[in-house]
Amino acid sequence: MYAEKQFSESHMATLGLDYVSKDFQPPGADQELQVKIWDTAGQERFRTLTHSFYRQAQGVVVAYDVTNEESFKNVRKWMESIDEHADSNICKVMVGNKIDLVNERKITLQEAKETARSFNMEYFDASAKKNEGVKEVFETLMTQVWKKKNGGETEERQTFTMKREDANQDVQTKKKGCC
Repeated sequence: MYAEKQFSESHMATLGLDYVSKDFQPPGADQELQVKIWDTAGQERFRTLTHSFYRQAQGVVVAYDVTNEESFKNVRKWMESIDEHADSNICKVMVGNKIDLVNERKITLQEAKETARSFNMEYFDASAKKNEGVKEVFETLMTQVWKKKNGGETEERQTFTMKREDANQDVQTKKKGCC
């Protein structure tokens, strides 16, 4: 069952829509939160469905493939869609995936960080294949959402939803809950 899986477990590439639920305890909180993560893999055919997820999401991970320039260009398109359909206070992070493919990297770290900064997002490099940076991405975003929602104070168990976009539609395998 997905609810019992960790973010680092592998599975086949997302074909359509994927979902995972996980408990998370933000730093300083005395209770866990239930987090629901919806993965639409950035596929164009699910665009109208994605828009409805934006309306309900409190956080979003915009992921692209560091070896694919077209994937990086799509970040701007996704950010326009998020700005148009999501709450203006949504928490956002940007992730460059596949950093394990060092010799194939086309988007520099500096270029990625500048783009993230232009959209007022924190940036992370990650490798879902090697499970590098994945945990940090989700913990950062979940903590941002929790702080914004609670002003840093704990409340009874709450649920919040995050949505993730992934530019790479040709992935053979990827890690649960991330790029």
